[in-house]
Parts: sequence; structure tokens; C-alpha cells
Amino acid sequence: MVGWVLSILIGMAGLLPQSAQTPKTASFLPSVSISLPSDILSETVQISYFLVSPFGGYGGYAAQRTGAHSYEIPTTVDGKAATEIRMIVYASGCEIQQFVLPLAEHSRVSQEFQCQRVKTVELSGKIVPSALVRDNNAELVVSYMAFWAHGFYGISDGFVTEFHLAAVSPDSDGMFQVDVPYFTADVEASSSQQRASFWLMLRDSKTWNHIASNLEPEKQELRLKEHGLRIRSHYPDDLIFTAEPFVQLSTIKGKVFRSDSGEAISNIYILLTSEKDEATHFDTRADEKGEYLFGGIPAGNYTMSIYAWFPKRSEVPCQNPLEQKTADGGDITVEWQWKSQAFMEIVTLKHFSIELDRENVKDFDLVGR
Repeated sequence: MVGWVLSILIGMAGLLPQSAQTPKTASFLPSVSISLPSDILSETVQISYFLVSPFGGYGGYAAQRTGAHSYEIPTTVDGKAATEIRMIVYASGCEIQQFVLPLAEHSRVSQEFQCQRVKTVELSGKIVPSALVRDNNAELVVSYMAFWAHGFYGISDGFVTEFHLAAVSPDSDGMFQVDVPYFTADVEASSSQQRASFWLMLRDSKTWNHIASNLEPEKQELRLKEHGLRIRSHYPDDLIFTAEPFVQLSTIKGKVFRSDSGEAISNIYILLTSEKDEATHFDTRADEKGEYLFGGIPAGNYTMSIYAWFPKRSEVPCQNPLEQKTADGGDITVEWQWKSQAFMEIVTLKHFSIELDRENVKDFDLVGR
């Protein structure tokens, strides 16, 4: 997986810059609405989209919601309206659907998602070494990597569009069994096309920190060079999946606060992205005390992105993001997030070093300097 501007933050892609919308005008912005059948739970729906307009291309994921009857995606960026939206929509138990919709400058377009039931295939095996799943709250996550989405979106390179398919807890011996969807288009594709793959990873079910980035089948004929599992209509029962071990793992912890009041900030999401390989990333959230913890992190240089939400613009720690940086030299932006109806301060700190095999402690002040 290689770098591109397509967002990897599920739930963060509905963001629009402050200049593009305010609380007073957000409800009148151009958008596309995806209506859902009554028997589809909205929290199982995942939507990847790509906007095309004079500003170029802008892609992301719609934030997942619970108890909703539809999803609404804004179709402006920096106050400029898109001329077309391309969407890939997946709901648990349904075939993946693609939509291409032309957009007028001030239009609000509706599109219905009709579930076409999908077949499933059983995937079972054993994770080696089994020590990875012991005493780690280990959870096996299976994702669908849609390599074909690049062609659909009209781009040549970038992060692979990804959909979460299933999660299951292996037993103490590393054994697992899970049913995954077998999409019609993948059934019809020849083995040489490699339009998609399954990607398996282990994470801590409580913190979502990665335990092992990817698991590969020992059988060479089922393995892809992208570290994925080839999609097949049937898998043998005795598959062995080996974890790519992290070497010289480290821990980083600390708290997020604002020095102007001394208060801890609890509404925080933090993303670590490796500067060596953008496909390697870790994320976590701060607790009610503003404290965060990453465990099992390979040593190296990372870009750390900190996201904090505030109901009022006057409550944002940095009031002049264009002129200021944090005490650590982090770049600051402030945006109005339409989905959460809150202002979001984003601090991006590049070349953040995590040292070898040790506990790293780092606090972050979100006030600008």
C-alpha cells in the first residue's frame, strides 16, 4: 500500500474546512444522501467516496453512525462544489455497490442502497506464534483490500480502499474460524487480475493497538506480495498464518493538555503513521484524564497527528492556527466538522522519534505559540 491523500481515518472523512461551512450554514450545503433499507443496521455500513471538481480530487470515508436511516456526504471542499461523486458502499451481508453521480453546484442528491445478499466463505486456521494471542486481549480483524478502487476513482496510486469485514477472538492456541463475504465480482475475476485480497491483522480488542500488522498464509499459492490472502471460493481447514513480528517494540504514553488553563483534554484521537512505510499506522484515544497509551510500536520516525474536538470556536486551544505552532513545532489547523457539529483542532508533528525497546513518555500541549 502506497501513499496518497485518500484518508485512512474512518469517521474523519466528513471534515470540511472552517472556511467552507459554519454551524449556521452547514444544513444548506450541497450533499449526497444514501438511504438504507429498514433491515440494514447503519453501523454496519461503510462508504468510501471520491469527489471530482475544479479543485482536483478529494477522497475519504463517511463516518459510521448508529441508528441512522441514511448517510449524508458533503460535496464541497474549501467552499468549492464537486461536479461528480464516486462511491463504494458496503453493508454487512450485502454485495459491494458502486455509484457514479453527477452533481450540480447547489444540489442535494439522494441515492438508495438496495442490499443484494452476498455469499460467504469459511476461513479457519491457526496463528503462529500462538503467544501473540495469549494475555493480549487479541482480536483477529479481517479486511477487504479493494485494489480495483484506484481504477474506479480514476487515480493511479495511493492507499488501498479498505473495508472491515469481521473480527473474531482466537483461542489460546491461536485457532480461529470466521465467515467472510465472497463478492460476485471477485468470483468472476480471473486469478491473474488480483482485483482484491483479504488482509488479516491482530489487535488488542480494548485499545485497538496493533499486535501484528499482517498475517500471511504459509501456503505460498495463497499469499500475495502485498502481504494479503488471495480470495478463493474455498480454503483448506489446516491453514497456518504466520505473524510478521515487530522487532524492538516500544511503548509511548503521555497526556494531552492545554497550558493556558492547565486542563487535560479528553476528547482526543491520536494517529501514528510510519514515515518509512505509510501503510504502517497505529491509533488510540485518550481517556477522561487526557492520558493515552501506545503499546507494541516499532522504533523509528513517525508523523503524529492529534485530533481534538470543541463545541465552540472560542474553546479551541489555538485561536490563530495560521500564525502559530505548538511548543513542539507541530503544525496546527482548525476545522468545522459538520458530522459532529464541533470545531476540531488538528496538530501534526513530523519526524517524531520513538526510541528502541523502551517506554517513551511524551505530553502534548495544544496551545499555539
